Amino acid sequence: MPAAVIAPDVLLDSRLALLHTKQRWMAVADLHFGYEVSQRARGWLVPFWGMDTIAGRLRELVADHQPQTLVVVGDIVHCSLAERAAVHFLDELRQLGPRVVLVRGNHDRQLRNVELVDEHRMHGYRFHHGHGDLPPLADAVDVIGHFHPCWKFNDATGTRLRTPALIETRRTLILPAFSPWAAGTPVHLEESHRVWVCSKNRVFPIPAGKW
Repeated sequence: MPAAVIAPDVLLDSRLALLHTKQRWMAVADLHFGYEVSQRARGWLVPFWGMDTIAGRLRELVADHQPQTLVVVGDIVHCSLAERAAVHFLDELRQLGPRVVLVRGNHDRQLRNVELVDEHRMHGYRFHHGHGDLPPLADAVDVIGHFHPCWKFNDATGTRLRTPALIETRRTLILPAFSPWAAGTPVHLEESHRVWVCSKNRVFPIPAGKW
């Protein structure tokens, strides 16, 4: 599958996963597993679609890259209604080999049957969801989710397209949302930031100054 090297030994897969090829970790964020269940419980007639897509794509990523550690950087579920299905899905991932680290997101507060951490540190990286107010570290890059970053394309006919993106600041990597339900949110950008767009067929940077 298409991917791009965004830093030494750091790879962004177009399937919305970040990998470190030497340290052998993979990180994804904002699965919002069970979003469709939560919306139907509220009376919205959304299709039962999403959970199988998330599970299948993540299984493919683990099989393709064989990480030693998989870090899910928060918002594992959308609400506790999907907890049982999420626990089963996470157990299946562990059977594929990686150690699975689950970082607590703001949507995960009611999860009871999974072990969650507020942050996870590993070899110069700190993984946390990003909804809290943690001071930056001098010796680590923060890898966060929460913001569902995207890049918005517009053309002269009025067509608009939002595509998931990774945002790189000086000491932070903001992951794209893994959920297929996440439309994405344009993020305030500064000239020093870097944007990596994840389309189906390739990962590519947006040149600085184009926003």
